[in-house]
Amino acid sequence: MLYRTFIIAICCLFPLVKPLAAPKLVLNTSYTAPITAEDKSGVLDIFYQALFKRLGIEFEIQYLPAERALVNANKGIDDGDVCRILDLDKKYSNLVRVPEVIMQYEHVIFSRKADFKVTGPDDLKPYDVGVVKGWKIIEWNTTTASTVTLVDAGEQLFSMLDKERIDLAIIERMTGMMHVKALNLENIHILEPAFLAGDWYLYLHKKHQNLVSIIDAEIRKMKNDGSHKRIFDALLKRYQD
Repeated sequence: MLYRTFIIAICCLFPLVKPLAAPKLVLNTSYTAPITAEDKSGVLDIFYQALFKRLGIEFEIQYLPAERALVNANKGIDDGDVCRILDLDKKYSNLVRVPEVIMQYEHVIFSRKADFKVTGPDDLKPYDVGVVKGWKIIEWNTTTASTVTLVDAGEQLFSMLDKERIDLAIIERMTGMMHVKALNLENIHILEPAFLAGDWYLYLHKKHQNLVSIIDAEIRKMKNDGSHKRIFDALLKRYQD
């Protein structure tokens, strides 16, 4: 009886503590529409809203220049990056990749005057090429170019192409198309096929290692129940033409 009274007294003094909620995730992006957008209408804005709502995790996507987005995520200043290439964690060792693919990408060559069938990095040898700094796979595959100019944003890239300060601009296909449209540029075309193509993954800082398997499983569920495809089809079909 005395023991029971003691337990009741302790419980009154120290109410049951609720489990700590998952931390709010701040994910970096360097992409513009249709991937991520200021008004949160990009395909990854919509996808992550659905994903993290299912998991009960608060999140925020913030825009940073591509290189700083990576550095901040790797240092743990921010919590991760919305989508990056395979094996990025080999260079940025504090980042952990969520194994399930988020989306596929195509990086293409935009040109004003040059016209050739794309076969690989050797095609770039005679040309001055522009690349957005921090888009690592493009940086790594353009070292064969006559010169490579790194810029901070896509708008700068296409402004330089329009003014013929570079011969070729290499960037993700639909992002590039949006810049051409937004800047009302003429006589700029895409060289086919894609210069680079592959998969993008969500990366988190290693302090969130415990969330990786949970998020990975939920992405798989969204693919299995069709919600992943519905989101991507609905958002990306606007930019197919």
